[in-house]
Amino acid sequence: MHKKGQELTEKADSKFSFRLGYHAVPSMSQVHLHVISQDFDSSCLKTKKHWNSFTSEYFIDSQEIMQALEEKGCINNDTTKYAEILKKPLRCHVCKKELSTIPALKKHIATHTPQ
Repeated sequence: MHKKGQELTEKADSKFSFRLGYHAVPSMSQVHLHVISQDFDSSCLKTKKHWNSFTSEYFIDSQEIMQALEEKGCINNDTTKYAEILKKPLRCHVCKKELSTIPALKKHIATHTPQ
């Protein structure tokens, strides 16, 4: 999956940077890799929980997961710890400024995006 994700990023516009990874606590029963652009300019990001799932330690890099699987054969995450991360305040992923709403956050992150 990681290799396919990398192939997708290589086909994308070079002005975008991407992260490949997994949620610490999966939201679906099927294993699925997220390939997400770091501009976070998406109408799909609508809630604090969703935002935090991609911009905090809740989102674990694919290579870190692969290494853990090679070394330990499994992934054991503290679900209570990670559930608390999703409840944290909204913060800009670039400068860490706290914002109160998703629309305010999206307006703010646009200031970090080169035009």
